[in-house]
Formats: sequence, C-alpha cells, structure tokens
Amino acid sequence: MLIADGWEAHEMGRSRGGLPLTVYVPAGTRTVDGLLLAGIHGEEPETLLLARRLLERVDAADAAWAVLPATNPDGLLAGVRQNAAGVDLNRNFPAASWRAEDSFTYPPGAPERRRPHRTNRSSPGGTPGSEPETQALLALIDRLEPDLVVDLHSPLALVAPTPHTDPLVVSRLAEAADLPVRADIGSPTPGALRDWCTDRGLPAITYEVEHAPLPALCARHLPGLEALLRT
Repeated sequence: MLIADGWEAHEMGRSRGGLPLTVYVPAGTRTVDGLLLAGIHGEEPETLLLARRLLERVDAADAAWAVLPATNPDGLLAGVRQNAAGVDLNRNFPAASWRAEDSFTYPPGAPERRRPHRTNRSSPGGTPGSEPETQALLALIDRLEPDLVVDLHSPLALVAPTPHTDPLVVSRLAEAADLPVRADIGSPTPGALRDWCTDRGLPAITYEVEHAPLPALCARHLPGLEALLRT
C-alpha cells in the first residue's frame, strides 16, 4: 500500500494483542541504509508522532531508510510501557545481557517518570525474544540488513550510540538538536535492542527526546533526523 510521497506500507507481523506492525519503506527500494523505529515503549507516544512527521516531511525518493513508527501498538493504545502481555519489549531481545528477573523500567533519578502507568519493575518476557513484536523486529532487521538502527525514546534528551556507530553520524545528529552524547542512558538495560545490536556489531543509536509539546519537539529534532534519512 502506498502512502504520501512514495512511502510503501508493509505489515511485518502482529502484536501480542493482534494489532498490525507496519513498516514503511520507499516504494521500489530493494535495499535500505538504515532503520528508524519508535514507540517501543507505549508511554512514549511522542516518538511515534515524530516518526510520522518524518514520513510526512521526507519524500521517499530522497530516502533510503525504513521507518517503523509503532513498534508496540498495544502499549501505545493503552498508554502503558509494556505490550499486551505486560512485557517491556526493550528488555526482551536475545542479547547476552538478557536477564530473567524483572528489571527497572526507568533510570534512578527520574522522578517525573514515576507515574501510575510506569511501574517500578517490568517483565523481560519468559525467554529472550519471546514476544511477537520482538520476533518481527528481529526478522525485519535480518531481512533489511540496515547499516544503522536509530531507536527513538523519551524523555532523557541524549544520544547514546553503540561502539560500532560512526562518530561523524553521531556528532551530526547530536549537534543538530543540541543533545549530549553518552555511552549509555545511565542505568542498566538488560535485553535491550541496543545490547543486541552491540552483540552483532550492528551500529545503533538510542535517541532520547525530552518531554515537551509536539511543536517544540519537531522544531528541535526533525531537522537532524530528516537530514539523516536523506543521507
């Protein structure tokens, strides 16, 4: 299915709650340079909105990226971090760091995130890669073989690249939004996508935006993200 400006929608799987997982690629593209995903945590809906704005503002003819705006549609609709099975998808990847124990779902020192729908601890799933959303994303990465994965989150306002990521790409992205570059987000994230990418030697960037109204987020973050998709 085609949408505006040449982006083609593909259903890559279904969520635990049966909702479609839809990835957008430039029509006719056989290979992509990168994958941008958003909404893996359902209580971070601003990331989905930024991804949708990118699809609206970047002509697919100028891009060689795939965009996955809603990685966790169940959580996004419910306004909660986890999927329909109560699993934090960003603790469910089959990385060497995966742990069976429940994990913290926010970094210490971030009291503004301690709300009723953000529980102190979260399930990592029964086994690594147990969730259909995780499996669909892993299959997508294997199929696309992107050179870079960018994972949008909130609200820490930082850029955290994995060790294999091109420093020039990182600096351009960080400078465009005046964000600090950090080696990690400041707290353990066992079973996170970034850890799985690190294990595979796949360059990846965790891109954290701040809590702010959507117009302010777009003004700050879209220019750098648009430039990245056009490279």
